[in-house]
Amino acid sequence: MNAAGNQPGATRKRAMLWGGGILGFIGLVFILTRLLNSGGAVDQSPGLNRGTEADSMARYDGGAPSTRIVQPIALPPPAPKPTGPLPADVTCVTAKCHGQFTIASVVHGPVAVQACAVCHEPDQGNHTYPLKKPNDGVCRTCHDVTGTRSYEHKAVSVNGCLACHDPHVSQTRHLLKTETVGQLCQQCHAMPLEKFAHSPFLAGQCTACHNPHQADNVKLLRGGEGPEHCFTCHDQIKLRLASSAATHEPARKDCLTCHAAHTSPNPHQLKADVTTTCLGCHKPIAKVVKDSSVSHDAMFIKDTCANCHEPHAGESRTLLRDRQDKLCLACHDKELKTDDGRVVVGMKSTLERKFLHGPIRSGDCASCHNVHGATQANLLREKFPETFYASFDLENYALCFSCHSKDLVLLEKTDNLTGFRDGDRNLHYVHVHRAEKGRTCKTCHNIHGSDLPNHMADEVPFEGSQWAMPIGFEKRPDGASCAPGCHEAKTYHRSSDVPAPPPAIDNVRGAP
Repeated sequence: MNAAGNQPGATRKRAMLWGGGILGFIGLVFILTRLLNSGGAVDQSPGLNRGTEADSMARYDGGAPSTRIVQPIALPPPAPKPTGPLPADVTCVTAKCHGQFTIASVVHGPVAVQACAVCHEPDQGNHTYPLKKPNDGVCRTCHDVTGTRSYEHKAVSVNGCLACHDPHVSQTRHLLKTETVGQLCQQCHAMPLEKFAHSPFLAGQCTACHNPHQADNVKLLRGGEGPEHCFTCHDQIKLRLASSAATHEPARKDCLTCHAAHTSPNPHQLKADVTTTCLGCHKPIAKVVKDSSVSHDAMFIKDTCANCHEPHAGESRTLLRDRQDKLCLACHDKELKTDDGRVVVGMKSTLERKFLHGPIRSGDCASCHNVHGATQANLLREKFPETFYASFDLENYALCFSCHSKDLVLLEKTDNLTGFRDGDRNLHYVHVHRAEKGRTCKTCHNIHGSDLPNHMADEVPFEGSQWAMPIGFEKRPDGASCAPGCHEAKTYHRSSDVPAPPPAIDNVRGAP
């Protein structure tokens, strides 16, 4: 015995107990510190539970297995549940008692160090260890995941932590009750997978967009309200909206006006097909399409409205993908056959002529053509004679007179209205203003463009035949001359001191 009356063996035993206790306490503090920084779980599968959250998520198919491979371990049959108090030095986790805790991939920190008393009270009898705090009180002792932001997940506030998490062990990070985050969310938020899906949704990565516990934004979005959240990934669209001359209002205000956030039967996750989506807002154009007897195929093939328009932002007020003439030539650069057997001539060579009609020169095809649909042939906005001859009716020239003055064909005399005059004799009036065999605009002019001044045509199809009738137009300093197949060569002069020739239109040769 020593001076204090203690046996040497007892002293060494107490020292060892004190030392072991101190080391155990330090180890527990270290582990709990790690738990607070890692969501409260210890990974028992080295190399299988590291990295980003995406590592623990399977693709969305409702039952895809976890990427972890857990080697099966044969456990002995569990021991009978104790009925009496256990000795103080008996652990809860052995091969026979709570043996599954020894083989899980992810183990809650206190369980990993067998510190059950962190959460549970001592045995109350019949092997009952109540929680030290009711409901989620024990969890919130370590995990401060709610109460500091504007919006809280109802799964936390109503159902509690154990709605999603296992308190002891799991095969998935964060002690989830399912193998993937996607499977867990689907238990409450059932969203059947359709043909097209947002990549994070398809991969079951719900938490890529949503905070699982609380957030400052509605729907627990991580990136902000409305488009700002989408722009956290779709930054190129944000840049386009900021740098373009014109923007589509829904793209600036709310992406979900047009797109489904998760999955859709339509490409680009549109809530409906492109045409239905666009015409749902653009009612006037929807009415034009509905009421049109002549349709434009571009409205119904491939990407429909998006064939011509940018959906988010562009450089023109109408969000066209390019200048109108270039856009139209994307299809009309070659001959096209319609479903009803008509042939639409290719316009490429015509639009490369030296002299172009004003709207063509400015690239404004829509000045004459209604590109969404029309009641006039060739998608024209107003009436325009299709034939070589036509009895004069001012309404037949409504398209031309939407820009040009109708006095061109109403005034018999003029000294300034047109250059096509002989002195003050208006030769437009002479040719057009006739009850029979009035010449239409297309008798002499190539409407889109020509290599001759004033859009004069080299030749035109003669009425009711395949004959390309030559015009024989030649410009002169004070007028011009022409030698068409329908009458002899004639010359006109704008100066009044030059003798006027005989009436050109009355001396018809060979006209039917």
